[in-house]
Amino acid sequence: MRFVVPGLLFTACAATTELVPKGTHPPHLQEFVAVEYPPPPAQVEEITPRHASNPDCAWLDGFPAWVGRRWIWQPGQWVRPLEGCYYAPPVVAWSKAGEPRLYYSPPRWYRDGALSMSGPSAFCAAPPACDANRSAAPAAP
Repeated sequence: MRFVVPGLLFTACAATTELVPKGTHPPHLQEFVAVEYPPPPAQVEEITPRHASNPDCAWLDGFPAWVGRRWIWQPGQWVRPLEGCYYAPPVVAWSKAGEPRLYYSPPRWYRDGALSMSGPSAFCAAPPACDANRSAAPAAP
């Protein structure tokens, strides 16, 4: 019985964090950037409590981003997802054709149904961040 209780506590805690809606990059829209080496391990982040006055905010996990010639950690944050949009997290993968290369696809926000869309209409703007005062603030570009 000792092992059941911690599992239940974990499940109860995990269910309280609203996460952004996620999906995959549409293959015809996915951007690929050649990178020199793989990203470092993910950083452990403490998810701050969501304030009750902002129930529409959802947690966006932190991730390593390839900037210039190195990886820079982008911390997680509470955001207000735009209706009809989903988040495709970053992807790092080896190419399977020709000389082996490591590629990075940066995270993007897409419209629902982006698989059948092309051009700018398939993308969504980054959602506004929910700042420390628990009000919506514009997200960084």
